Amino acid sequence: KFVAESKYRSDPEGFQKLIDNDDADGVMALLTNSAVEEQVCTRAMLKATTYGREPLLSSLPTARDGEEDDTTSIIAAAAAAAVVAAVEAVSKSADVKGKMNPLIIESIYRKLIIPMTKDIEVAYLFLRCGREPPAVYANDRMSIDVTELKKKIAK
Repeated sequence: KFVAESKYRSDPEGFQKLIDNDDADGVMALLTNSAVEEQVCTRAMLKATTYGREPLLSSLPTARDGEEDDTTSIIAAAAAAAVVAAVEAVSKSADVKGKMNPLIIESIYRKLIIPMTKDIEVAYLFLRCGREPPAVYANDRMSIDVTELKKKIAK
């Protein structure tokens, strides 16, 4: 709702005109920011790569009796682990070293979460402008058929 409202406020006349003409496809096009969607998918994949793996424990310094922790070395080792994960994620390799395949997480965002979010935004904007959303965007039916999720993610 907050994102849709923000987008609406950036161009209220444009959205109102499309909604008055029952142009749900036009509203969807005006809502869509492909560059941001790509950033979200990349961020989801990077997070899945980074957080879905064991830390590089061999890189962490060991504390010795009577010595203070070497915080700088710990931070450097953590940063190095994150860089390794990011490089692996960007390569989009099928050879996954983490607990899950980050490409699956990216696919879930690209094929399910983002489209469903945009469907909800279209429905919200129609209702905000005093119109019923088209049937495909009604709250009991979204344009993404979740029963087909397994097939969509596999592609």
